[in-house]
Amino acid sequence: MENENDNQGGQPEMSALDRIALESAFEEQAQADADHAKLHPELERIDPAESWAQIPILVGGVLSMAMPELAEVYTHKACYAWGAGMAMVAEKRGWDAAKVIGPEMALLAATIPLAVPTYFVVKHHLDRARREKPVQPEPERDVTDLNQPRGPMDQAPGGFSVPA
Repeated sequence: MENENDNQGGQPEMSALDRIALESAFEEQAQADADHAKLHPELERIDPAESWAQIPILVGGVLSMAMPELAEVYTHKACYAWGAGMAMVAEKRGWDAAKVIGPEMALLAATIPLAVPTYFVVKHHLDRARREKPVQPEPERDVTDLNQPRGPMDQAPGGFSVPA
């Protein structure tokens, strides 16, 4: 004989009062979450697609420094679309963008857009300074003086005096 409190799924049915209590608990929790979000906006959940989109945004930024035509490819919209797809894969696999990227990679990715242009600007200025620096011509030597010693390295060995 089947228990009259059991439904087809094998779970006991909830009374009307239990359903009202459960619904009320969900509403209270939703209100508490909303209040908490208003009081602590810094803790607002970050969009996973936006987090994952940081990878192609940074890669595209670095590549665009060398090949400016890629700036049209790595648009925010395209990177966000990639991030949305990656977020779905990450959710399926249990990956977290912050853990996968890690603080070291985030620092590296933030440093590259600063360091690469700085390197090229410094290199450009040094190259320009070398080009603009007047080259001192080497003084011409008289061919007849080639047999004359010009310094200690051109003298014959010896010639030392020994103190008595």
